[in-house]
Amino acid sequence: MKGNSWNDMINGDRVAFLAIYQLHYQALFSYGFSLTADRELTKDCIQELFLEIWKTRFALNKEVDNVRSYLFTWLRRKINKEFDRLKKEKTNDQIADDFEVTQASYEELLITFQQSEEKKEELRKALKKLTKKQLEIIKLKFFENLSCSAIAAKTSLTPRTVYNLMYEALRHLREAMRLLVVYILL
Repeated sequence: MKGNSWNDMINGDRVAFLAIYQLHYQALFSYGFSLTADRELTKDCIQELFLEIWKTRFALNKEVDNVRSYLFTWLRRKINKEFDRLKKEKTNDQIADDFEVTQASYEELLITFQQSEEKKEELRKALKKLTKKQLEIIKLKFFENLSCSAIAAKTSLTPRTVYNLMYEALRHLREAMRLLVVYILL
């Protein structure tokens, strides 16, 4: 499907374009969110990416073997370009205003926290504490959007082992992030 749908889309087939969008949207969102932790920015960049694909489809590479990888690369570049644009727009006063907390509700505090660089850094540290197998399972599940049975087949593990590794990894990540929330709220 990858090659045929891609070539059909390049030739103007709207159904093939929609199929590519539907097949890859969730994985793109997961990947984009891992880069920015800003849901709206991620969604906007994905929408712009697909608009650009449709508008420039006749000039796109017809020899794409791995559509997902091609889209991931395009999205990463788009997000980086958006970051650069936002950095240029913001003045020092705006940056200070972004971090100013004025009687924020608990929900607002959590939303701000989710988007903070500190959280991303703590998540990176927590991910580094996972075993190689746990990290591999997390990446396959959340960034490649594979099912547990597909992960088991890809890693030569039993489905039960995949579930156990995923459970332990998520428990560790939740605990690390919970401790960070407690630290920030104190």
